[in-house]
Formats: sequence, structure tokens, C-alpha cells
Amino acid sequence: MALDTQDEFFKKFVNFIREYVPNCSSVLLAVSGGVDSIVMLDLFNRAKDELLINIGVATFNHKLRTEADDEVIFVQKFCEGLGIPFFPGEADVKMYCEQNKLSIEEGARILRYEFLKRTAKENGYSFIATAHNANDLLETIILRQIKGTGPFGLAAIKPINGIFIRPLIFFTRKEIEEYAKERKLEYVIDRTNFDIEYNRNFVRHKIVPLLKEINPSVESAYLKLAKNIWELDSYVDRAIGIDKSNLEKIGNNFIFKLVNDEYLQIEQIRRYSLLLFGKPLDYEKLERFKKARSSGKPSYKISFWGALGIEISYGWCMMGDIVNYPVFEKIVCFDGSKEFELIEANGYFIKFAKYDIINKKEHTNVCFKVRNWRDGDRLLSGKKVKELFSERKVPTFLRKLIPLVFLSESEQDSKVIYIPFLYEAKSYLNDIGVFIKTKGGFHFES
Repeated sequence: MALDTQDEFFKKFVNFIREYVPNCSSVLLAVSGGVDSIVMLDLFNRAKDELLINIGVATFNHKLRTEADDEVIFVQKFCEGLGIPFFPGEADVKMYCEQNKLSIEEGARILRYEFLKRTAKENGYSFIATAHNANDLLETIILRQIKGTGPFGLAAIKPINGIFIRPLIFFTRKEIEEYAKERKLEYVIDRTNFDIEYNRNFVRHKIVPLLKEINPSVESAYLKLAKNIWELDSYVDRAIGIDKSNLEKIGNNFIFKLVNDEYLQIEQIRRYSLLLFGKPLDYEKLERFKKARSSGKPSYKISFWGALGIEISYGWCMMGDIVNYPVFEKIVCFDGSKEFELIEANGYFIKFAKYDIINKKEHTNVCFKVRNWRDGDRLLSGKKVKELFSERKVPTFLRKLIPLVFLSESEQDSKVIYIPFLYEAKSYLNDIGVFIKTKGGFHFES
């Protein structure tokens, strides 16, 4: 790689940062000591003044190889020579995988990414850069094809995904190695990268060379495929509105409105599951959703992992723990001196207060009970609460989460005088000189 080619390589890297993370002020680099991550570190170090970016380096020791400790020291010394902050981390990946019944590759990835996110947060870095390249993208797509991925699984490794950026994704491994050679960069070689017992290495050393016999530029071909999927993926994201800010939260559960299109509903469930649980839904789990939906029932539950799953009701979806609903019961009492009471239940903030003296209402001693709905509860008028819920198409999961206000007298314990956003016994509350208001919580529209 000649000097002018080096410059083109560097310019391409700088243009990536400006296009994908134009407002980036700080980046934590995931550096293992291999050629890819060392080249990424060199590029960021060269560009940091031009781009006004503060950089740091994090290295995670998986404790899988005897030479791993030496590689951490190598990266540390490399950073010291450049005056760059260095953050080491380690974990016993093998033990973690055995305890959680995971493959080494999967367990290592989980622990590594947890370490990177934690380190970035604790040290104020806004983005995390990993050194994935075009060959990594190619290998990932092939691995997902082998496992029968859906169309959006082919998106594989994106240039940017949340706080993670991949500035080398448009460079091939060959280009990166040539850059390192011309820049005289030292790096370590991980011997496990040649062990074909690992699926990725088998694809790298056995499958890709065969594909290159058909198309020597197979990396470029798969990159074009990925770009097309990225565009389609972004369009679907926009159509669905995938964003945590679009979610209502009650306790540890998230609630959102299902889109109308049945195909997009599948993607909505799949994408929110990945966002909230950190786990992808496989084909079998998505088939469960499609089968339940085709039943025509307005409400149904689907378990994905034990208690974790979804409950669908009247076009709304709750994602989270669909088994262990929170149980609450609180008593609110007024005497002659108390002016108001504010309680919280599942994110609903309910304020009980006296009417002021201008309204000339005399307050009497009275107590209220706030608790979950139970089958058989009735409104003060005598109507069953369940009937009101059905009439207003209140989602089944919300019926178990929304706080109901009852008269606390034992003989009238099941008489409901207030349900946030749904019902209020105004005449009774006026007579006793108390008003109830609610802020927060989930205000749905049927």
C-alpha cells in the first residue's frame, strides 16, 4: 500500500465518522491487539485532533488462552506510548458458558459487550467502536444463512447500531493488513482464529475460499447485499417506529400499540424483543405469535422464555413478565387535619385532596383502599368493573396493573369509586369533600 493509498484509506475512515457519527465527541475503542483493532486505534489516533474526538481503549481478557494476559499488556503499552487512557477487563468465559449453557462464542460476546457498555458509561464515552470489517460482515451473513435467518437477519453487522459504531466495516481484511504493513504497526495474532472447530473460523478458512473461486470480490458482493438490507431495515424501523421513547412502561413491563399491518406486527414483536430482552426471537417463537393471532381472539398470551413473553389485547401489546403481576394494597385515610395524600402504584400517581374552603365542603373522616382489580369487584353504582373494562376495551393486562380506589369500609370494600382515566363516582366524592386526580400511568385509547 503506497502512501497515497494510505491517505485514501485514512480519508475513507474520516468520512465514515463524519457521515455516521457527525456529533461524536468521545469514543471508547474495543482493542484486542489484533491487526483490525490496532489499525482502528491508529486511525482514531491520527484523526482525533482533526475530528475533535476524545478516545480511550478498552481490552477484555476472556481467560481462554495462556497468552491472553500478555496481549492485554501489549495493548496497555501501546496505549501508554500514545498517551491514551486504557481500561482492562476480564472474566472466566468458559465457566460463564458452562453455567448458562452457552457456546464459547456466544458467552464471550455477551460478557465482552457488557464490559464495553459498562466501561463507556462509567467513563463518559458516548460511542463504542469495534473493529468489524467487510470480511466479518461476510462471515456473519453466511453463518446466519446457514441457520435459516429471516430477511432482516441478513442485515448482520451494521455500520452503527445504537452506541456501537463499526468504522472498518467498509474495508476488507486484506486492505487492513496492507495498511498495517505500510504503517509498520505491531499487533498480536490470536491462534484460535485458525481453529476450524469454531463455526466462524470454519466459514473463514473453508467456505469463503470456495466462494472466492466463483467471485474473487465476494466481500464486495456481500457488502452490496448488506447495504440493500440496511436500507430496507431502516425503512421498516421508521414504519414501525421502533424506539424506547414510543413505549409506555408500567413496572418492568413495556406497552405499545400494534401496527395494523400483519407482516409489520411480526417485525414489531421481533425488534422490540431484541431491544428490551436483548434476545432475538427464533422462527418457532414467531410462529407461536402468528398462530395465536390467527385464532381471532381479542386477547392472548405467548411465553418466549419462562415468564418473559407478550400479552396481546385489543390491539395493544405488553412485553415483559406475563406471569408475575405486581400485587399492591394501600390505605389512605383523612382526618380533620390532613390536607392531601399522594400515592404511587405501577407508575400511576394518585392524589387525594380536600376541597378548599371556598367550595364550603366540610370534610369528614374517611378512608380509601387502593389495590389491584379482582373478579367480582363492582362500581359504587353496582355495575361490575369487568363489564366496564369490556365496554371500554381495556387490555386484559392493564386490568391487572391499573390501581383501583375502593371505599375502605368492610361492608363496601368491593365498591369502586375511582379508576384512573376510566371512572369516577363524582357525586359521592363531592358529598364527602374529597377529589381524586391521577398523573402518569398508562392512558390508553380504545
